[in-house]
Amino acid sequence: MIARKSGAEVQRHAGREVDLDELDEWLIRELRTDGRASFQDLATRLGVSRDLASQRYRTLVERDGLRVVAALDPSYAGHHVLVHAMVEVEGPVAPVAHRIAELPDTVLVSLTSGPHPLVFESRHGSEEQLQDMLERVRAFPGVRRVRVTTYVGILKGFFVATKRAEVTLDALDTALISQLQRDGRKSYKALADTVHLSPSSVRARVKRLVDAGVIRISTITSGKLSRTRIAVGLGITARGGGSSAIGDALFACENVDFAVRAHGNFDYIGTLFGGTSAQMLAALEELRALPEVGMIETWTHYDIIKESYERASGGTIEQPE
Repeated sequence: MIARKSGAEVQRHAGREVDLDELDEWLIRELRTDGRASFQDLATRLGVSRDLASQRYRTLVERDGLRVVAALDPSYAGHHVLVHAMVEVEGPVAPVAHRIAELPDTVLVSLTSGPHPLVFESRHGSEEQLQDMLERVRAFPGVRRVRVTTYVGILKGFFVATKRAEVTLDALDTALISQLQRDGRKSYKALADTVHLSPSSVRARVKRLVDAGVIRISTITSGKLSRTRIAVGLGITARGGGSSAIGDALFACENVDFAVRAHGNFDYIGTLFGGTSAQMLAALEELRALPEVGMIETWTHYDIIKESYERASGGTIEQPE
């Protein structure tokens, strides 16, 4: 049940006042877990009517740029080198960010706070491809320095499944993945019309892709942050031994949306999402209290210029090693 909090935007529902901000936050959480959940199932889980759940979803799409999309596990796309980069810029940052966003290897580009006001993530088939892209970025006017951290292992992220199974993908699977990367909630009937199969066959194929860990269907935004969505990046440096405790804590924290083990500038990189600054601070303080944490560097995401995983469906889809 979503009940009213003091000072919140509310709406009367079934004889009670519903905190719409909290409802939106929980709706996003449910869609992160299951992007294709029906509105009736979402309404049941949240204790509201189907109409209200559907209405709030449309509001999040239209007001906050929420999208539900499928993401292909990087291994299936032949992306074996994943990196996080922080860019020091001289002069206006947005023009540099937009140029980096045009590069096909980048999946995330964001304007942030701090001495490195631009961060991006990219995926590559080889270290040579990464080097080529970094040379292009360093040559952009205004770029002073690029700090690169390479991902060693992804602990938490909507595009990575918790389990993988052996599966052979055919042209129809690839076509379905491409459609779901644009709209993860596209109806089975609409998908069936696109690939010329029956809706029941499409449903079975999508379930197989999800169950095998080839794709996950979850939420992303087009870049707008709002009062119900605050995003803070984390760069964690470990000290002493037993740093795996940091990874365990990142995985267990419900406010951590994304976390990786890494080498380079940081030992771990993560992203905190929350509805209030107090919520974010509490999660951050819990991480700082870990004896294995030496330092945490943070940066607030102001504007996400690009967050797109569609490129992963282009070309040949490889099987993970």
